[in-house]
Amino acid sequence: MNGIEQPIVEYISAMAVETGGTPVRRDTLLLESGLLDSISLVKLVHFLEERFEISIPETEIREDLFESPAHLAAYVSQRIAQPA
Repeated sequence: MNGIEQPIVEYISAMAVETGGTPVRRDTLLLESGLLDSISLVKLVHFLEERFEISIPETEIREDLFESPAHLAAYVSQRIAQPA
C-alpha cells in the first residue's frame, strides 16, 4: 500500500470496528459489504478532503467512487495531481 491508500484503509477499518464489521483490505468492496452507509459516506468524504487537502465536487460523489479503498486512493491521487 502507498502513502495515500494506507490512511484510507486505516480510517475505514476504524469505522468497521465501531460497527462490528469485517477487516478492511485494499480490495474490500465497501458498498457491497455494507461497510458504508449514508452517514459513513459523508464522514469518509470529509476525512478525504481534510487529510489530503482536496475538494471532492458533489458531482463526483457517486457509487463507483466508493468501490474499494484502492479505488478511492486512485481517485485521491488524481485529485492531488490536478492543478487548483
